[in-house]
Amino acid sequence: MSETLGEILERRRRSLGRSLADAEADTRIRARLLEALEKGNYEALPSPAYVRGYVISYAKFLGLESAPLVELYDNETGRAASVEPVRLPEQVVAPRGQGQHLPVRTALIVLAALIVVIGSVWGISRALQGPEAPPPIPTVPEPTSTVDPSEDPTVPGETDPSGTPDEDEAALPEPFTLTVVIASDSASWLRVTVDGLTAYEGTMAGGQSQEWEVTEEASLRIGRPTAVTIYRDDTEVEIPEGDPPTLVLSATD
Repeated sequence: MSETLGEILERRRRSLGRSLADAEADTRIRARLLEALEKGNYEALPSPAYVRGYVISYAKFLGLESAPLVELYDNETGRAASVEPVRLPEQVVAPRGQGQHLPVRTALIVLAALIVVIGSVWGISRALQGPEAPPPIPTVPEPTSTVDPSEDPTVPGETDPSGTPDEDEAALPEPFTLTVVIASDSASWLRVTVDGLTAYEGTMAGGQSQEWEVTEEASLRIGRPTAVTIYRDDTEVEIPEGDPPTLVLSATD
């Protein structure tokens, strides 16, 4: 039988000879919350968004990879199954050919009128031109030289090996998950902009965490950087210096 998340965390902590008090001092997460996480008592923990940040911080303290542990937590709590697929908006534009439609009777009248007009114009042009001229004597076409496709550098379908890659083949941006975790005994003001829109602005209390899906770029202004830990997917990102510091993460990096 495979181990639960709590069993993995407790076994690792005991093998390192560390106590819950040591973990609390390092992660700034209350020891009672860490104990509830080890015992699998999820009802005593806050919302899953906060607990996910606890798992990431605790895994870092224990020297474990956080991604498999977060996935195990989602599976144990049923959070992974509760994610609904994104629904695309239905088409509201009428299909081609249904935008304008003439009645059959009107179409026949227009077609008959066009035939009469074309016949009249043709008859008048014939009367003005007089008798038809004899057809011209065909001429023998001059021979043309053929080109070996292997010698023509512009033959369609072949590419110049010395050319540069097309710009369309450049690497596309790769979306990522932005996670912000606040130390349990502190707080910090934050302004988070995701893909050009303000996703959050305010003060996050201790122990809180938030995450956003970024497709192009994210920008964070941080009031108290010592209280904030930022992850790109499951990798911690260093906060730059500044007053206040501003961190910019791009999907093309």
